[in-house]
Amino acid sequence: MEKSFYKAFVAQTPEEVLHTVFKKEEDILIAISLNNGAYLEGVILDITKDNDHQKSVCMLSLEEQVYFFNIHTISLVTIKQPKKMVVELSKGAISRPISSDNENLTVLQLKRWLSAEKSTLGNQIQVFNIEAVSTEELNDRLNIQDVFSALKSVVSIITKDELGKEAWSGIDTVVLQQADTLELNIKENTLTISIAIDKALPAKLSEVLEKKLLRIL
Repeated sequence: MEKSFYKAFVAQTPEEVLHTVFKKEEDILIAISLNNGAYLEGVILDITKDNDHQKSVCMLSLEEQVYFFNIHTISLVTIKQPKKMVVELSKGAISRPISSDNENLTVLQLKRWLSAEKSTLGNQIQVFNIEAVSTEELNDRLNIQDVFSALKSVVSIITKDELGKEAWSGIDTVVLQQADTLELNIKENTLTISIAIDKALPAKLSEVLEKKLLRIL
């Protein structure tokens, strides 16, 4: 199993981590060590601030015991299911939770997938080039998949009529390249998508791509 995504995690205070865990819709198993040496394991039920601005935590153990303690008595927080929180623990540098379905996507598997899928962008598409972006990290490779899928969605919308089909038929090569901001450019028969492939992708990537592509087709 590839563990390179852990490198994207950033330091946070125990209080920050607890609030992030509490905001998650699904329960996240955590362990907490208190200043008095107590060790607690379970899920967060509630975090409340009282009139003195003291924050209290309510926690449910796996044995269905309920713990109550002050947040300032915490010395250590351990996330027992980090794959479910990679987005939060990396402060958005990783775009999605890591699951068994995507944690083993290798560079070769990605290239095979792109080769098999590129015809869904149109029979005229000869190349979907990713040589100018990093494929070193798992998140990079998953982002490349997401960009391809978003572009496929955009192409299906644009080519619903004859004018759209004619405009898109002039593109036979798609190139991804690393950049700080998302930009699209067409030169001759090549569409270049400049994007920060190593960062979290825009939330509405398909909509952004569609707007930018319609401006230049």
